[in-house]
Amino acid sequence: METKLVTAIELRESGHLQESNEMLTHLVEEYPDHASIHYQCAWSYDLLGEERQAVFFYEKAIELGLSSEKLEDALLGLGSTYRTLGEYEKSKHIFLNGMETYPDNKAIQTFYAMTLYKSERTSQGDGNITELFN
Repeated sequence: METKLVTAIELRESGHLQESNEMLTHLVEEYPDHASIHYQCAWSYDLLGEERQAVFFYEKAIELGLSSEKLEDALLGLGSTYRTLGEYEKSKHIFLNGMETYPDNKAIQTFYAMTLYKSERTSQGDGNITELFN
């Protein structure tokens, strides 16, 4: 399993996105309780521009339990994917969770600010972008 996962990641890194995604999708079927495979599969769907499919795999990876480093990345990926889909409240919730868990992660803070901007929450008083960076 590890060899196949490494191969799928190498395929993605070398630009063979569809082939990597197909391999990861098969790995998810073979190992449905493996959080890292779900996370890698989510990432592959994101890269293919198939955000709706990515959401399921991000959520499942988080539910199954990821290492701290992968969880940090998965929260960033899921929050960003929700923002891309226009699901701003879900995005905001994920990023707030991420900022609470990883307060030094500037990328999560930045993407949260982007979510606030896109959802026009700053003009409604639900959040102040400048508060994030003080």
